[in-house]
Amino acid sequence: MNGIKNSILLLLTSFVTTTLCAQTHIYYSDIDSFWKTFDSIHTVNDSAEQIRLIQTMYLDKGTKGLKELAQIRNWTPSKFQKSIFAHPDFWTSIRPNTLKVKEDKADIEKLIAAYKKLYPPFKTPAIYFIIGYIGTGGTTTQTEVLIGTEIGASDSTTNSVGLNPFLQGYFKTNKGILQIVAHELSHTQHKGGDMEDRAHTNLLGFCIAEGLCDFIAELLLQHPLQAPYMIYGKEHEKEIWQKFKQEMHGTELKNWLYNGVDLGYFVGYAICKSYYVHAADKAKAIDYMINLDNEQIADLDKFLVASRYMQ
Repeated sequence: MNGIKNSILLLLTSFVTTTLCAQTHIYYSDIDSFWKTFDSIHTVNDSAEQIRLIQTMYLDKGTKGLKELAQIRNWTPSKFQKSIFAHPDFWTSIRPNTLKVKEDKADIEKLIAAYKKLYPPFKTPAIYFIIGYIGTGGTTTQTEVLIGTEIGASDSTTNSVGLNPFLQGYFKTNKGILQIVAHELSHTQHKGGDMEDRAHTNLLGFCIAEGLCDFIAELLLQHPLQAPYMIYGKEHEKEIWQKFKQEMHGTELKNWLYNGVDLGYFVGYAICKSYYVHAADKAKAIDYMINLDNEQIADLDKFLVASRYMQ
């Protein structure tokens, strides 16, 4: 009898230990800290005091993720102050969505569980929900996903008056935080790691890296992505490809990526999807794409041919 009890105890202990080890570390405290700071700076009229409060209440007291994103994007308290007072309707409209992000935790954990089935070597990153000043939807390090929640949590109810056209289009089609989380997860897995630290060796590699993240996000979410570049890309695919293939081995990114239009995301997505569709072994296809060296043009050209895209 004691042997049975001991066996049951060992099984329970093993289960608890495994569960804790597999637990996703998701951090939300920067959201509450931001809004506390936001309310505080509206109680004072002095600009210098507002900037001081943003620095001391928000940036200085932020999580590890906030501090890293602030360094990567060169955030300053004056940039926050300028954005907050320049776009009051935006901030009023986005506040409820940012405060509801915690409700998506179970769905985020489902995404991660789905990723582990799709790609068993998946390494679970820490996820930080941070609020910036409408400048970035997110980025990653090798072990962390850093989400710009004020952009990622947007939807059709978000007031985008006065913002750039890309954000206006994105807000209209975005349906909450899960799409951007699903995208950023892959940046912590694929070869090349931190996108911020990669050399700008070739356009094709960057587009495949970003497009793969969108393609895997689509598999995880089990529905097509609705970003503006996806909608436009599917409507003008042949025209886009003719232009892209003339530039794909170059080092200039500005016509295709990180420019507010971002059609390079669509091109990379379409190539990766074509490779996956034509692959006999889907699991090997995912593994191959994640571990593709996006810095090596010869490897990229081989992958492009194997994808049968636009052939």
